[in-house]
Amino acid sequence: MPAKSSSSVTTPRSPPPRQTPFVGRRLRVVHVMHGLQLGGLETFVVRLASAGRELGLEPLVLALGDDGPVRDLLSEHEVPCVWLEGLPGLSPGALRRITQELRAFEAHVVHGHDMGPWLNAAAASLLSGGTVPLATFHQTAQPGSKLRPLASVAASLSPALIACGRAVEEEIRGWAPRSARVVTIENGVPLPEPASPRERSALRERLGLPARSIVFGYLGRLHPEKGVETLVDAFAQAFAREQNVHLVLIGTGQLEGALRARNVERVHFLGEVPHGSRLLPAFDVYVQPSLREGRSLALLEAMAAGLPTVTSDIPAIREVHAAGETALLAPPGDARSLAGALRTLAADATQRADLGRKARERSRDHSLDTMVQRYATLYRDVVSRWEC
Repeated sequence: MPAKSSSSVTTPRSPPPRQTPFVGRRLRVVHVMHGLQLGGLETFVVRLASAGRELGLEPLVLALGDDGPVRDLLSEHEVPCVWLEGLPGLSPGALRRITQELRAFEAHVVHGHDMGPWLNAAAASLLSGGTVPLATFHQTAQPGSKLRPLASVAASLSPALIACGRAVEEEIRGWAPRSARVVTIENGVPLPEPASPRERSALRERLGLPARSIVFGYLGRLHPEKGVETLVDAFAQAFAREQNVHLVLIGTGQLEGALRARNVERVHFLGEVPHGSRLLPAFDVYVQPSLREGRSLALLEAMAAGLPTVTSDIPAIREVHAAGETALLAPPGDARSLAGALRTLAADATQRADLGRKARERSRDHSLDTMVQRYATLYRDVVSRWEC
């Protein structure tokens, strides 16, 4: 049994000895991610690790970087987690700790999420012996020049590189060796029942929002790439004199101080909220003006909540939203165009209802159950091939 770590949420139990044949065995999957701060990638890992149990996947999460509230979310879902105490990625100490955890857990798969965690996972898989490395890429981004050689080696070790959407897949094919197997498994989210009018009213009361107001909302990190500055500017332009229109920002990040300092009236900062998607039914319109995206969970969650959306006209978003059918699209970074779209939906309840209804219908193509099933199938496929 592995020694209990003082930095663990829980300590994984000793797994049973590996058995043969492979078919029908439970797989032990270790997820490696940047840290335990709250974001879409981290929420993805929590959901995949938790839901995968029903399909025979035993999870363990290893977190580099900063500690944070995702530790409690994992504990809530009884997913064991070890925080690597801020050890720098690709350092001897980090690779030693990851390797130790892989061996103690007798991991079949080590699954890195985005470039840095994947490179650590691939290196540790070599040292641990017998663990299959995989990667999921959650953003449209390429490795820097210094990391390209390492990425090429890691790709040669990994039986699959996974993209969360088609735009991300194209990005991977732009830097990965031609021999690399690149597959797309689209992100999925839970598909809850629509909120009742009573539940919606209760949420508004909880947030201190007037019952008859128009509420725009955003869920995510307050980082430059998310375009939140453009959103606040657009809101100020569109509704400077409209006292019954509000903007709610759920999340925190490096821009929070600067955004608060603008003192735009009727902009509400809720900070970091675990299970923030549960607040979505309080909104009339969801807004996500990202400058770049992979496959945003918040955007899919808003669709599942039946919300009309105003968002950016970029390739990754056009994969899920049809302009004028489920969302209004504006050029990224264009506050004036975004303000126009906000005004359009604020004034037209019929269009809001139509966009929201069609968005919810389309969300059925992006279910969490389907996503987890596809990952389970891939895990078993690569492990079967590895052991042959």
